[in-house]
Parts: sequence; C-alpha cells; structure tokens
Amino acid sequence: MRKFYFSLLFISIFSGLLVAWQWRSNMATVAQAEQDPDLIDIIHALEKEDTSLENTIAGLRGQIEELQKNRARGESRLAALQQELDPLKLLAGLVPVTGPGVIVTLDDNNAGAQAAKNSSPTYNPENYIIHDKNVLYLVNELRAAGAEAIAVNDQRIVNSSDIRCVGTVILVNSTRLAPPYEIRAIGNPEVLETAVQQSLDFAYLKSRGFPVKVSRPPSLNLPAYKGGLRHDYARLPQSGGEE
Repeated sequence: MRKFYFSLLFISIFSGLLVAWQWRSNMATVAQAEQDPDLIDIIHALEKEDTSLENTIAGLRGQIEELQKNRARGESRLAALQQELDPLKLLAGLVPVTGPGVIVTLDDNNAGAQAAKNSSPTYNPENYIIHDKNVLYLVNELRAAGAEAIAVNDQRIVNSSDIRCVGTVILVNSTRLAPPYEIRAIGNPEVLETAVQQSLDFAYLKSRGFPVKVSRPPSLNLPAYKGGLRHDYARLPQSGGEE
C-alpha cells in the first residue's frame, strides 16, 4: 500500500513538473512569437543600411578611380605641355643656357684719355669711353651672325631688352653696368668671331686704341633673363571679333 502511495506521489510530482515545463515552453513560444516581428524589422533595416553603405563605398571607390585616372591624364598633359614650353622658354631667354661661343670685351680707353688730357687743349672725355651704341652695334652683329643666346655683363638679352645711355652710364635691361663690358654669345664660335672682327664698330674702336678683344672659351654659361616682360600695347584678341 505504501508502495502504491509512493508511486502515486511520484507520478503526481512528475506530472506537475511536466505541466510546469509545458507551460513555460508555451509562454516562451508566445513571447518569441511576440518579439519576432520587431527583430525581423530591425534585421531588415540593418540589411538595407548595409546595402546603402556598400553602394556608397562602391560609389566612392569609383570616384577615387576616376580622380586617379584624371590625375594621370593631367600629369601626362602637363608633361606634354612642359615639353612644348621648354623650347619656347629657351627662345625667350627665360632659362640659363650653356654652350660654345665667344666673349667680346669692351673697355674705356683710359690710357688714351690720360694722354689726351695732358697734351690736348681740345680734350673731350666722351671720345674715350664706350657708349651704348658700341655695345648695341656689336650685339646686333652677333645676332645677325646666328648667336643663339647673348648676355652683357650677366644681363641676358631678349627681344624686349634695351641698351641705352644715361649720362656716362650704360643701362641694359634698366640695370646700370660699368666697364669693362663683356658681351658673351653662344653659337658657332668661328662664325661669331669672324663677324665681330669684320664689324665696322669693332674695327673703329680698335683703331682708336680702345682695349677691345674677342676670345673663344671652351664653354659659356649665360644666366636667364630676370626682368619682366611688358606689353604696353599688345593684347590678346577676344573671341568673336576685335576689341
């Protein structure tokens, strides 16, 4: 009899535990069912956000690739323009140059001036100094002989250069120079030297006792033009007609 009650008690306890477990399982299922819609919505939202971010990243990568391509094209174009610009800068005298050529040295006739001053009542100091026209004439002779670059006392001669006199001072590119005046020209040394020696102005100075000479060094270094390039009247035409 006691065994029967013990068995009944055991069955009752087990049944109670089974019912409790079933109830908790049902409650969990209900809770899960109530929570699933929210979780699914959150998951869907996150998936959409991930997709949007992935598309943004892909777009930014595409922009980066396009910028890199444009930069490469720009660098290539810049290199091509630089290759076109370098010869023009050379012709314009805007870069230093080196090469063979001649040096023409002109100096005042100080010895002749001193002798004339001591012996002649008609002494005129203007007759014993180098003038701007002497420098200009010889520069023009060198240009005509094919000189590719010319400098006077480190002043590079360009198309806009002026060689003029202010009192007893010679100005080149508006820079005051003092004798001796050294005209350096790059080109065929033999042709340039012949042109100088056969020029009327060089022969005149030599006949008047001026210490002038022409030499042919192995190589010359000429500086770049340092001044500005003024255009007082020239203007770029506007598209569509004249100004």
